[in-house]
Amino acid sequence: MQISRRRFLALSATVTLAACTGDDAEPAASPATNPPATNPPTTDVPITSDPATTEAPTTTVAEVETQFETDPFVHGVASGDPDGTSVVLWTRLADQPDDDDIRVTWTVTGDDGTEQSGDAFTNAELGFSIRVPVDLDGPATYRFSVPQFDSPEGRTAPIDPNASEFRVATASCQHYETGHYAAHRDIAEWSPDLVVFLGDFIYEGGATEPSDTRPTVRAHEGPEPDDLDGYRARYATYLSDPHLQASRAAAPWLAIWDDHEVENDYAGFTSQPDGEADDDPAVFAAKRDAAYRAWWENTPTRLPAPVAGEPFVIHRGLDVGSLLRISALDGRQYRSDQVSDVILDIGPPVDGWDDPDRTMLGVEQEAWVAERFASSDATWNCLAQQTVLSDARIGPDGSILNYDQWDGYVPARNRLLAGAPDNLVVLTGDIHLAGIANVGPVESPVGIEFITTAISSTANIDPELADLVLGIPSIVDGELVSRGYTRHTITPDAWSAEYRSVTDILDADSAVTTWKTFRVDAGTPAVTEV
Repeated sequence: MQISRRRFLALSATVTLAACTGDDAEPAASPATNPPATNPPTTDVPITSDPATTEAPTTTVAEVETQFETDPFVHGVASGDPDGTSVVLWTRLADQPDDDDIRVTWTVTGDDGTEQSGDAFTNAELGFSIRVPVDLDGPATYRFSVPQFDSPEGRTAPIDPNASEFRVATASCQHYETGHYAAHRDIAEWSPDLVVFLGDFIYEGGATEPSDTRPTVRAHEGPEPDDLDGYRARYATYLSDPHLQASRAAAPWLAIWDDHEVENDYAGFTSQPDGEADDDPAVFAAKRDAAYRAWWENTPTRLPAPVAGEPFVIHRGLDVGSLLRISALDGRQYRSDQVSDVILDIGPPVDGWDDPDRTMLGVEQEAWVAERFASSDATWNCLAQQTVLSDARIGPDGSILNYDQWDGYVPARNRLLAGAPDNLVVLTGDIHLAGIANVGPVESPVGIEFITTAISSTANIDPELADLVLGIPSIVDGELVSRGYTRHTITPDAWSAEYRSVTDILDADSAVTTWKTFRVDAGTPAVTEV
């Protein structure tokens, strides 16, 4: 059966590269295929693997260029999933009146003055998104253009395997309604080597009424999304923010998701506890497929496009020479359902909490992490993941305060940490507070967890409970009031984490200051305040 060129491009999620200044590229290897429905494969889709590309004859390109009446680059530009020789460039055009192929030119200019360019194509089936893998020898600027308009300029770089210092910004939880993105402005000004986004890029709820505890500075469009168009619209709303656009343009990103990219507290194919129509697994599965597709369309990643009805493998690794190994996890798609939805319960754990068959990552992802740990020769080994990993149980009964965190999956946590390598650092979001904690047994920790607070989402834990939180044995320090992000500076000798706090989350131009800075010396899991 013949497939139209437009349909072929949409299905393969490819780009067509026009002539550039470098040597002709070899055809890329086929990407890893998605696994059976229950677990991810034992190997991830590594950042160092190029996505499949399909070279289309230039003679098939329409001679008539799309005419734009207004600037289509209203969602900004981004880059992501860097490796030692390349990075993926991204943009998304504003919706167009038809779904014919649209040609977009990209241009990359290295700091050494070299330039390369080419054409990419997009259409309605791709949500008018574009991703272009480009080879780089060093830092560069890039932009996209159509005949009438140029995109903003972005800044990117491949990973330097010889880096003696590597700077990472961690961020998560950016509810559009409840706060502005001054933290993202500060990230852009810092211009790190990498931004690791730990999930909750969007929030799925419909527009909410403001209250004394939850001010609303701007409103979501429409009700909660339940299809692809709805999720696409929600991303468009978030990507309209200029500070978020600046952060995405300032450095390459490594992004994973948490729950709100689909639905609050979902687990695998299980909808949130207060769901209605989503209680039908088939309905929720379709909704999840749409949400995953929209995440892929709006994320600067080299992952192949998700296939409806199949798992979408997003866990992947990034290595910075012998300095740093990052393993980015997916703690939502494969997890067992939470055994309880009660929060801050100080009674005995509910039945089933210690069932060894329950999982957070799925059998195959657990094996992948174990292999990453066992094969690492990096000075620093890092897990980038969603929910609090350190043991936050309290009291003689080991009360579990939040079953959505790893405390609700204790046997799975024990399996994960059984092979923990030296110099383990865990980067976590989700909980909307700044925290520093020991990972593993309190008397003999195996690593340190740096929990970044939310970019803009309101508190999950009442700040009046600070004494309770700070009294948890594994907690070294914490701050429950401020929103912000964390700056990490990694060298062969030490890992430092600087917690940045937004002064006024209701002010888009708010000052951002440092709360505290913490340091871990290589060779010890001990953390100290600088």
